[in-house]
Amino acid sequence: MRNHAYIAKPDSAAELRAKSSRYGVPILFPPGRVKQAAFTFEGREYRLPANREPDHAHGELRERPWKVVASGADAAGGAHVSAEFNLAEHPDMLAYFPHAACFRFTYRLKDGTLSLRGEIAIHSGQTMPLSLGFHPYFAYADGEASRVKVLIPAAAEWPLTADGYAAGEPAPTSLTAALQQGVVVSALPHYPGGSQLLSVEPGPQTCELHYEARGTKLVYDMGDKFPIHVLFTAPWTHAVSLEPYTSIMNVFNEPFAPEISGARGLAAGETFAFEWSIHIAPLDK
Repeated sequence: MRNHAYIAKPDSAAELRAKSSRYGVPILFPPGRVKQAAFTFEGREYRLPANREPDHAHGELRERPWKVVASGADAAGGAHVSAEFNLAEHPDMLAYFPHAACFRFTYRLKDGTLSLRGEIAIHSGQTMPLSLGFHPYFAYADGEASRVKVLIPAAAEWPLTADGYAAGEPAPTSLTAALQQGVVVSALPHYPGGSQLLSVEPGPQTCELHYEARGTKLVYDMGDKFPIHVLFTAPWTHAVSLEPYTSIMNVFNEPFAPEISGARGLAAGETFAFEWSIHIAPLDK
């Protein structure tokens, strides 16, 4: 937009295929890492592929083919595409995650706003452990980090272990207070695990990135279904990630109450619906 990149992109399609979690806005199911690639939910043990030895990271939805079920473009609705991913059509995934879940996501670009409206439906069988997230990489130029400010409605920060897992219950900190006012990217702390794990204020939430040199701000409206937020500065590109999660990572291995961790399930016949949007606006003077 206006000769500026706001979402980080790879140098080639081959790079994206090889490192699909490092650019754009990857889908995470589950988000983050699952310790030892295993967890227990409602008395059932799940063993996931150890795709980041010895753990599992970010799931496989971003790497698998989705089926386009609708697309189009017009003045009223903008350009849109709807795609589905049905777990029942992937026996290898069903072998370790045996749930009849169907994901239907609709991406839309209209009047400069990129939006996603999604649904996850369970058609039959046992209650499914639900942990969903997104990993947008918001780009800044080389040398611009000190002039890009991050604003997050952070209510509390989770203490982390040396390998980045939750080490205790969240509490307000100097970082959460600062993020509510805005922190420049160059001043963000480097925590164990490379990220900050935050609980956000309840209700619909909006994060912003203020690009001082450009005179613009990126506005990320996350809706009200993502109570957990991960703030991550990518070491391999000039980008900062503001990641909405339905739960903390490794949630089903952790001892914390569901009310604060986001641990939940989706029963047969239920649907989990959400939406978020991204747009660029002039920076207020």
